[in-house]
Amino acid sequence: MTRPLIVHPDAAEELNQLYDYIAEQAGPARAWMYVSAIRSFLNDLCTYPERGSLRGGVVQGLRIIGFRRRLSIAFVARENYVLVLGFFYAGRNIDPTLLTERVRSTTSR
Repeated sequence: MTRPLIVHPDAAEELNQLYDYIAEQAGPARAWMYVSAIRSFLNDLCTYPERGSLRGGVVQGLRIIGFRRRLSIAFVARENYVLVLGFFYAGRNIDPTLLTERVRSTTSR
């Protein structure tokens, strides 16, 4: 069963910033291809969300999955949806407090 995908607004902004960075470094066509591939990957994740490394800690059900060796995607798979919490490019640290705040802000809506 495919679950709906929810991308936290801050994660969506991180993806936009990633596009801008790649466009500046390698051109808009390459940035578009990369971000389009990420979106396709996320759609596949909705069908099989039990992938990635399950992480213990403050965010229950947190998973981290790599994309093309340079990007880490933080998400949680719930019974009825998949929530993307953040995109972390090129070794950027994943802050558990930040992810906790994003889960709370999404589930309180």
